[in-house]
Amino acid sequence: MASALLTAFLGLLLPMDSPPETTVYLTPDQAPRNVFPGAEIERRDVPATPELRSKIKERIGRLEPTVWEPSYVTFAARQAGQVLGYAAIVEEIGKHRPFTLIVAVTPDFKVKDVALMVYRETRGGEIAQRRFLAQYKNKRARDPIQLDRDIIGITGATLSVHGANRAVHKALAILELVYGT
Repeated sequence: MASALLTAFLGLLLPMDSPPETTVYLTPDQAPRNVFPGAEIERRDVPATPELRSKIKERIGRLEPTVWEPSYVTFAARQAGQVLGYAAIVEEIGKHRPFTLIVAVTPDFKVKDVALMVYRETRGGEIAQRRFLAQYKNKRARDPIQLDRDIIGITGATLSVHGANRAVHKALAILELVYGT
């Protein structure tokens, strides 16, 4: 009893984070159709071998992913037999928990579209806004994709913006390694 009272009392004194919330915007089946509407979609699961991780790290340089998925779900999109582009589902940490994005690229590996699939925090979900995500359009792996350089942040979502930047860099590296020549 005394222990329960002490725990309740400390709970009033110590600041606690709100319980995490999960918002699902797109499922893995919906996501590629969202970024490539009307296209024929071919899914390819790519194991995240130590060799692949090493190559991803080489390509993204100074950035360090906060999540190393065991495998990557990628897609090739075609229409009338012609390749429209590729996409990858990736995760990165916002403040405390990972969020999930799909990043779609053109055949020459420029970002075509980015969509938030799942967000698992109580704050920072503003990164789901189309006007924020539109900033990534036409970015390439060699672009900075950095807050206050070529990406405008969102007040109250700074950590999520940094996570989205890492996710886009990681997805570009994965797609170039998997589908590039």
